[in-house]
Amino acid sequence: MLTNNIMREVRLEYDGATLMSTEFKEQITKISSMTLLGNVYRDFENNCIHQMVDIELAKGVELADIDKIPYMKLHRHIHMQIVGGKEIHSVIIRNTHHTIGIGAVVSDAYVVAGSRIGRSGSCLILRGTPSGITAIVDGFKKWNDRCKISVVRPIDESEVIEGADLTNKQLEVFNRAWELGYYEKDSSTKAGEVADSLGIARVTVSGHLRHIEEKMALLLARRLGIY
Repeated sequence: MLTNNIMREVRLEYDGATLMSTEFKEQITKISSMTLLGNVYRDFENNCIHQMVDIELAKGVELADIDKIPYMKLHRHIHMQIVGGKEIHSVIIRNTHHTIGIGAVVSDAYVVAGSRIGRSGSCLILRGTPSGITAIVDGFKKWNDRCKISVVRPIDESEVIEGADLTNKQLEVFNRAWELGYYEKDSSTKAGEVADSLGIARVTVSGHLRHIEEKMALLLARRLGIY
């Protein structure tokens, strides 16, 4: 829970040349631009995070090539739209890059929707208390200190922070559904099987899965400007 009424918004940026000298080189040569829409689920046990993002692929790169990035796996393709003559794909990815652990235990600051990374560089939008943001910034500086930091504005804690509204039970159900292949293309796994494996009511599991799917849909609707 955020304890201060007034929080900060800080932007942490790396230029393209800096990223090209890191392990992100393989990503940004395949994905010209990637923008965070929201975090779907953080799996602490497997040290990964499932994210909904908008991506623009580099010329000649296909969606399947995302799996060639060592720390990234394409989970689901949701939508494609033409924006400014470019194909923008909305997808869910599984991210295991070690920087996702930076700030994982910080409860009062977050990397929020709109953060992006691509060939031109990256911009992480951080919102939270000064101490929480400092902890995240310090973590990224330890990874690579060639960054630019700017304070944007104070914000009220009533503003929604994407990815922070799933309960532990919902996360547990999502994790089990994921393990059983419920979200895989052409999957034959039913909600009842997820419920049976957890020993809880099927109606409860169906409700949790519906909430998660509604959240994904809401993130996409906001991105498309229809909500």
